[in-house]
Amino acid sequence: MALRRLTTLALAALSLWACAGPSDPTGPGPNPPQQGGRTPVAEGGMCGGFAGFQCASGLVCQMPDGQCHVADGSGTCRRPPQVCPAIYAPVCGCDGKTYASACNAAAQGAAVAAKGECKA
Repeated sequence: MALRRLTTLALAALSLWACAGPSDPTGPGPNPPQQGGRTPVAEGGMCGGFAGFQCASGLVCQMPDGQCHVADGSGTCRRPPQVCPAIYAPVCGCDGKTYASACNAAAQGAAVAAKGECKA
């Protein structure tokens, strides 16, 4: 009976020791945690918002029209358009610039604040 308790205790101690991992005070192991960041959001995922989710490289955070400076406003990660039709339907971007169309604003990475030209 004592041998069984001793064996169980030894196995428990080995398990705890193995789970504790290396105790190297010089720094993290081969896979250090990422500093202050999350994995960038893929196309179609939510971006912005209170948490500040960032889109992956080559994508822009497309906010819903009219929601430029909404607290906790969130958008969707999208690829910016490469080509826009030559249609003049001016919009005012969240950056205060007038764009020829919503497509042109999106191509420049700007969200639409309102339809029509920006007021000076």
